[in-house]
Amino acid sequence: MSNPILSALTPNQLKLEILREHFPQAVEVDAQGRLRINPAGLQQAIDPSNPAGIQVEEDGYELRWVGKREAYHSAFVPVQKIINPLPNESKNWDTTGNVLMRGDNLDALRLLRHSYFGAVKLIYIDPPYNTQSDAFIYRDDFSAKQSEVLTQLGYSADNIDYIKNIYGARTHSGWLSFMYPRLLLAKDLLKDDGVIFISIDDNEQAQLKILCDEIFGQENFVADVLWQKKYSVSNDDPGIGVMHDHILIYKKSDAFERNLLPRTDSHNSRYSNPDKDPRGEWTSGEYVSSKSKTERPTLWYSIKHPKTGEEIWPEEHAVWRYSEEKHLEMEAEGRLHWGNNYSFKRPRLKRYLHEVQQGIVPNTWWTFDECGHNDEAQKETAELLAQKVFSTPKPVRLLQKIIRLGSGKDDVVMDFFAGSGATGEAVMRLNAEDGGHRKFILVQIPQPIDPKKQKEAHSFVTQTLGKQEATIFEITAERLRRTGAKIEAEQAAKQAAAGGLLPEEISLVDTGFRVFDLVDDPDALIISKPLQDATQDDVKKLQAAIA
Repeated sequence: MSNPILSALTPNQLKLEILREHFPQAVEVDAQGRLRINPAGLQQAIDPSNPAGIQVEEDGYELRWVGKREAYHSAFVPVQKIINPLPNESKNWDTTGNVLMRGDNLDALRLLRHSYFGAVKLIYIDPPYNTQSDAFIYRDDFSAKQSEVLTQLGYSADNIDYIKNIYGARTHSGWLSFMYPRLLLAKDLLKDDGVIFISIDDNEQAQLKILCDEIFGQENFVADVLWQKKYSVSNDDPGIGVMHDHILIYKKSDAFERNLLPRTDSHNSRYSNPDKDPRGEWTSGEYVSSKSKTERPTLWYSIKHPKTGEEIWPEEHAVWRYSEEKHLEMEAEGRLHWGNNYSFKRPRLKRYLHEVQQGIVPNTWWTFDECGHNDEAQKETAELLAQKVFSTPKPVRLLQKIIRLGSGKDDVVMDFFAGSGATGEAVMRLNAEDGGHRKFILVQIPQPIDPKKQKEAHSFVTQTLGKQEATIFEITAERLRRTGAKIEAEQAAKQAAAGGLLPEEISLVDTGFRVFDLVDDPDALIISKPLQDATQDDVKKLQAAIA
């Protein structure tokens, strides 16, 4: 990575420093030397006219679960991992700006926070859906040190045991404790104008929405997109067939601005020029509004049919969309369309292609025909890897739409639940299409592949790739390698067809990536033990590490 791993302040420490700098009268030290915030002093500094000070409400609206405080703390515990560079497993190590990390994403985010704080434009994640069907692979370590912290936070022994049990459990509490620290760290990684997209299903959508409101702020909620992930309902579905997933979108701050989406042939196919209009291709839009004449009396008037001279009124419970003055202007400009041979009873308005925005305003309903579906995603990975290895990957078209919508051509895109590596492929393919220089950071846990339940995937890793240990990470990395090779071949073909030179708008794509492994930091493991608990062996290890 280009930036060193530094010792950065936690969010709480940063906030305390801001308070000390701007409101020193609100920060006090008690008799035991502990810091405390004086709310009255803070209120007086902010609003001296209010003698009552800050009013603390005991009851309020919030998301609560057992283990929440510890989950918050776990985001900012001292990092006990280091990154081990793996050039031999990488591609174009010396020139690439892309990163692929192997390890638990909580450890990775803690490390990345030091080097990429406020540097990532867009994060997309597809976390575990908590469906109760499969084992929960992310089982966050619950150390003795964390038990000590819980005791300091006021937890009873029974509660501590309960929290230990819910770690990795497929319950709302366990899932929220899993997501909370990761989203806290993700927020720190986002730029001020950054945005996060989170795929989720109905099992946890409600909980996730409230959790994100708390972390990112309700005011930073952008949209809840429904993605049509299937093209048909399963015939054996015992209930109401689920056809969609949710994609929750949150911005870091008001600095975020969404992009328009590119117009496609399907959008432009509605435009034609059957009457040889000199203003070019056009389509027609409604001239009647659903507002009533009671609501908009000035839009209730009659117009004359250009052929028969008949007096034409809007429909009984409707009005025209435009004022009478504006109507006369458009009539004079020849913008009213009355159908072939004046066959329409009421006119429609000509809308010209050259007048529409260069892009499409995104909406919250994303259909499979524009974004792909699960079956398409399966076929993509199967074609690239020469066999089916994933059951529910995300289609590249869906990821491309997300990246187009939320980032620019030179931004950093992150996915810390990388899975099949679709986000990395989407970044490379977009760069190949528009000449962009986006970089990706992917994180994937080395999840073991069950040789019985996932025979094809296990065979692919152990036999095709020749790896001793079959993990999902190996498939992630191999997809990136094969995607890069395919893009390189496509660009070479274009270059040959163009006489050896690529078109100016197309640049060579960064198809490489640096691989890093997260491993235990021996120094951190030694010094993390309280001195009174240290043994002679611990001292020898520490002496050896220092030497």
